[in-house]
Amino acid sequence: MRPKPMLPVGFKMPTAGLGLFLAISLLGLGLRIGYGIARFHGQLDLSGKAFVSLWDHDALDYVLIAEGLLSGKGYVVDDTQLPNGKSAEYLGEQALFKAPLYEFILAACFAVSGFSFKLFFPLQALLGGLTAGLVGLITLRTFERIDAAWLAGVAVAAHPLLVNSASQPYNENIFFFLFVASISCFLVWFESMGFWWALLCGATIGLCTLTRENGSLLLASMGIIILLFAARKPRAWLGYSVIVLATVVIVAPWTIRNYARFGAFVPVASIVWSDLGEGNNECVAKDGIFVPYWAEGPCAAVSEQLHKLSQTVTFDPRTPAAVRSDRLSRRLVLEFIREHPSTYAKLVIRRLWTTLLPFNPRGNQRLPERIALSIYWLAVYPAGLGGLLLMARRLDPSRALLILLALLNLLSIAAVLYWSDLRFRITVDIPLTCFASFAYSEWLWRTARQPSQAEFHEAAETAS
Repeated sequence: MRPKPMLPVGFKMPTAGLGLFLAISLLGLGLRIGYGIARFHGQLDLSGKAFVSLWDHDALDYVLIAEGLLSGKGYVVDDTQLPNGKSAEYLGEQALFKAPLYEFILAACFAVSGFSFKLFFPLQALLGGLTAGLVGLITLRTFERIDAAWLAGVAVAAHPLLVNSASQPYNENIFFFLFVASISCFLVWFESMGFWWALLCGATIGLCTLTRENGSLLLASMGIIILLFAARKPRAWLGYSVIVLATVVIVAPWTIRNYARFGAFVPVASIVWSDLGEGNNECVAKDGIFVPYWAEGPCAAVSEQLHKLSQTVTFDPRTPAAVRSDRLSRRLVLEFIREHPSTYAKLVIRRLWTTLLPFNPRGNQRLPERIALSIYWLAVYPAGLGGLLLMARRLDPSRALLILLALLNLLSIAAVLYWSDLRFRITVDIPLTCFASFAYSEWLWRTARQPSQAEFHEAAETAS
């Protein structure tokens, strides 16, 4: 049985939900726009090569791939000349180490506005705001508490990593918009069993997966929900089949394109084995189990082993360099795990507990960033875990889905790779934010219902 909702007299879910959604979305949009203007003050008018040269790491990869698309070279990392000190992987090569949707969206923005902040920044800020609004609606639907919905929406609107990334060419705000939109569609579909909601849910999951491969964990979580709560309902399985089919229809053209052109089966991107190899090797394993996990740097031993292995393996000449590297990493890392299972287990444990820290002490965040991440962690993680445990005894499909998403995404990080920038952990942060908001709501509700001393004595006198 659900706890009593903290809803005002005359409350109507659709009306209150719409107002909440719009208000939180505008807050998220404003925070992202404001932070971006403050951070890139004096650089917002950059365009062309100056804009491209502003970025590093993944952001530079995304921009160069978009440049390759617009220049007619195809889905490649454009081999434009970079300033001294700048570098990118696979220059001039096929970019199959990246999921494709974000790069196509980025290219569309740059086709309209040129290589500049003018369009992609406000678009990402808008989608980030909508993400926060949807989280508010998910929380409202899940816990039926308007105060919890406001708290969850505001927390995601102000999430340090999502606010920070909106003004940069990173896929977080687009990915998480699709992530929470998929959850919203599924919850509405599960309640109504409507065909169109199932279709929309599957299409959204497909787009989410084309933005980042771990979007596929949505399908796994939703399948488990069907098994737990609707295993004997044929209509539920039919709807889930529609969700899966719609996802496949969205992703399949890219998969077929890759196989037809390169003779390689690459459903979305060819990167997971490289990530697994980067996160599990003798260089990373040399630290003790109580040392924070760190895998961000070259490992000379792995590089040498990959080079030797490449001399003995023959590939189809059409196979892109990124795919070849990923396949070689697969052989190397599987051999490492088979030969050192206990070492791999220790790495999993190190990744797990390091992921649950406010930030990685070995990371390169500056003091203000560490303070912001610590404040967010203190507000969300203790209360979120408490709310999760409280609700674990009163599960329904929506609560179970949030728990599964947090758990599966946390386990995927522990099994493969952890980055100190914490971008992968947001898939855990969002469900925990919903539970944290419920925990605060529950505490406020119970506090409000406690009788005052005067009321207690009055009740005692009446009873006597």
